[in-house]
Amino acid sequence: MTIETESDTAVGYIRLSQDGKSLNRQRRDVEDYATERGVELITVYDEGKRSSGFDTNRPEYTALREHVADGGVDTVIVPNLSRLSRDRKERLRLLLDVDTAGVAVHSVELGRAVDLDDDWALVHQSIRATTDDVEKRKEIARSKRATQERIENGYDHGRPPFGLTYDDDGHYWVPDHDTDEYRAALACIRLREDGGSWREIEHETSVNKDTARRIYSRRERYLPADVNANEHSSTSQLRRTINSSR
Repeated sequence: MTIETESDTAVGYIRLSQDGKSLNRQRRDVEDYATERGVELITVYDEGKRSSGFDTNRPEYTALREHVADGGVDTVIVPNLSRLSRDRKERLRLLLDVDTAGVAVHSVELGRAVDLDDDWALVHQSIRATTDDVEKRKEIARSKRATQERIENGYDHGRPPFGLTYDDDGHYWVPDHDTDEYRAALACIRLREDGGSWREIEHETSVNKDTARRIYSRRERYLPADVNANEHSSTSQLRRTINSSR
């Protein structure tokens, strides 16, 4: 059953920083929301992965603001308001600018539009924007401290490279055995050892040339964890490992 609405056309906006719902899930939520309300979804501005909500120089965010300013759209749909901005001042500025343009902002999370004509709703959005801002900054600070501690302890940090994963203690990157990525990484190393060009390696393995270069630059990391340095040299063990992936 279609829910009646005064809005006829809409645009969506999605982005992913480091966690939360995937971009595909966010897109589906926006599309489903528009369908349920009988709104024509013109486009979804997709900022992509690792896009900070504190950055106001986001290309898709800028395009969204320009679209609203140019007219031709009645509604902006977002999974939640934090997708628009984590900075409290920027979020409130955007909401007020969009409201002034006569465009409604709908949050899938709230299940409705943000009503800035209501005094208490405006106060609530101010508090919510400030809370989101403060909590996210605390989260970033905690993450930076944790990363610094890992560096000081000599541990690996960040997302494991292609074909690697963290060991059971979560300290070091080790081969992610029995995965397609690990086998592809070994194939990249083998082909390079055999004199293959980066273009040939990309064609043969479907691994991006830049990724293949990074794999080869840290090729020793792809050795089995139980290599005994007293019995085998790293180079000879590496050759046996990559040859076994043929």
